[in-house]
Amino acid sequence: MPSATLADTLYTKSGDIISGKLLTFQDGLCLFKTRYGTPITLQSKELAALVTEDSYRMTLINGDSASGRLVREQDGRNRMQTISFGTIEIQADTILAMTRIFEPGPGDETNHPPRSPSLGADRTAKAPIDFLTGSTVLLSPGNTELEFGLQYKQSRSSHSLMNVGYFQMSAQEARQLELATTVRAGLWTGVEGWLTLPLTHTSIEQVSSNQYVRNASQWALGDISAGLQYQLTEEYAEWPAVSLSLSLSAPTGQKHYYHPDDTWLDPLSNGAGHWSLAPGIAFVRSSDPGMLFGGISYRASLGRNIDGYKVRPGDGLTAYLGVGFALNERLSLGSRLSLAHYRNMQVDGQSVAGSSKDPLDLSLSMSYRVFERWTLSPQVTFGLNDEAGPAYISLRMNRRFQ
Repeated sequence: MPSATLADTLYTKSGDIISGKLLTFQDGLCLFKTRYGTPITLQSKELAALVTEDSYRMTLINGDSASGRLVREQDGRNRMQTISFGTIEIQADTILAMTRIFEPGPGDETNHPPRSPSLGADRTAKAPIDFLTGSTVLLSPGNTELEFGLQYKQSRSSHSLMNVGYFQMSAQEARQLELATTVRAGLWTGVEGWLTLPLTHTSIEQVSSNQYVRNASQWALGDISAGLQYQLTEEYAEWPAVSLSLSLSAPTGQKHYYHPDDTWLDPLSNGAGHWSLAPGIAFVRSSDPGMLFGGISYRASLGRNIDGYKVRPGDGLTAYLGVGFALNERLSLGSRLSLAHYRNMQVDGQSVAGSSKDPLDLSLSMSYRVFERWTLSPQVTFGLNDEAGPAYISLRMNRRFQ
């Protein structure tokens, strides 16, 4: 029976398979103890794959690092089962150094990290990574996820009316609560689809003085949106995971272009008012225990006849960059910086000068796995310029099905 202390395996590019124990791996040089002879020395460039029984802290030639166990799949690919983020692909000939991770004591379950699937597979045994939603495929075929989202926005402006009364105020306040239900499903290997149905309640109060106060409120369906995410490439030692996306938004919400005397009713508009299509590309890069992610998308909108005018919103380009951290198997933190540019709208083919927008915002989020398949993700978003609007808070509740 093989010895439990000799449970590592080397696969060389020449086709040799060597069982034994990894002694040291430094500066691209591997010292390996075989089962039947003296230790042998191999350079990393000679390795096709390496399998380890224990967990190691590994450094690659490009400076990246990760922690976990090395395994070899049936297709011959070398992968690392990382402690925080599941499985990532590793090329053995890019390893610079490996340091064994010693656990508190024998019998500890963390001695051998559980085998975890890569992005796109069931991840309930790993840290929740909801901050990657929209940046990569997170569901394997046959898996579905139901999300309930709450979002609250509030804006207020006011100033004193000394000519009317010492304590008289002029103010306008708008509050909006959005309840959105999203269904996501793994359709095929590397393909994920989603559908979002939002419902909003908006209330407005405009005060010119104590003698003149007017209010408006409404419940209304927002713009229904749907999309697909396709995993173009998996993550390699030198390259990030790359995915393509395509989303479609339908003008099921309410959008009005109010007369200047009625612009105080603008917050009642809870949709874009136009059909739009947005292709995009995103990436994810692991560097245990962190993950970098980002993407760029282009949104094009169709024109619409309004009060005898042909109105078409300006196309928009949106880019974002974020970083997330897994603190443990239940808790993760994420942040994301987004910048967009929307061109001037057009009316009857004429560009409306000054209608372009460049919103900039920063989001901070947390994901906590309450139960095995329930995750809570509170988030706060700060508008970093006037066009991004005031800060708002949101809460997502996700339920995973298999």
